[in-house]
Amino acid sequence: MDLTAVEYRLPPLALLGEPGGTPRQRARVDPAETARALETTLASFGVEAKVVHWEVGPVVTRFEVQPAPGVKVQKITSLTNDIALNLAAQSVRIEAPIPGKSAVGIEIPNQKASLVHLREILHTDLFQKAASPLVVGIGKDIAGGVIVADLAEMPHLLIAGATGSGKSVMLNAMIASLLFRSTPHQVRFVMIDPKRVELTDYNDIPHLLAPVVTNPRQAASVLKDMLRIMEQRFERFAAVGARNIQAYNQRTDVAPMYYIVIIIDELADLMMVAPADFEDIIVRL
Repeated sequence: MDLTAVEYRLPPLALLGEPGGTPRQRARVDPAETARALETTLASFGVEAKVVHWEVGPVVTRFEVQPAPGVKVQKITSLTNDIALNLAAQSVRIEAPIPGKSAVGIEIPNQKASLVHLREILHTDLFQKAASPLVVGIGKDIAGGVIVADLAEMPHLLIAGATGSGKSVMLNAMIASLLFRSTPHQVRFVMIDPKRVELTDYNDIPHLLAPVVTNPRQAASVLKDMLRIMEQRFERFAAVGARNIQAYNQRTDVAPMYYIVIIIDELADLMMVAPADFEDIIVRL
């Protein structure tokens, strides 16, 4: 489908579900109560300290504890198991000290881990005001701060993990980030899905250079085509003295070049078909 940036309208973020309540409410956290319990626990072991700040994240809440003068940091770190026992927490992590601060960080799991909604990430200035068309939403850190990343700066990414750990959720969130951010004039996809489970739903999007590839043998051919395109682009870069797509697109005497994002689900399945061929192609790409 030949679409120009003028003809294509980006989908509104209103299509995404809106989270209800604040992160603190969704995590069922009462940090003030936990802070008092933490101070009481430390005092019971002879450690005089005060909670001066806390940050509620989606999974844990980090309490910043400032020890009284003369209290050794090691005295707090040695109480990890005792703090977990007294607060009925599954586990406790202590960061001593917090870099750049005169405080010790004590991370306590929330009663309930709250979902990180993609709409929250894409609605932030960090995402909206980013210059690159390849910026994607990653999630939140332990303090609830938004994390985004630019694929152009990676520029390769391997997602690994156990079954049920969220690999597919992250992959779909990254694809959605690009669809909400960039037109087909800016970004195109090549998707390979041998199991026909994760990526076939994207067959109707205008960003695809070709239909989602489900045949491993065909995948090798498609990746070889990508190699040829890569070499052709290198020649075009050299002709105008550009080092990358960003520099190339800053020129006014050439037509803009779109980025190509290649997504392979279950790479191991492809490697089993023809390991030597696929390894060579992927290394070159």
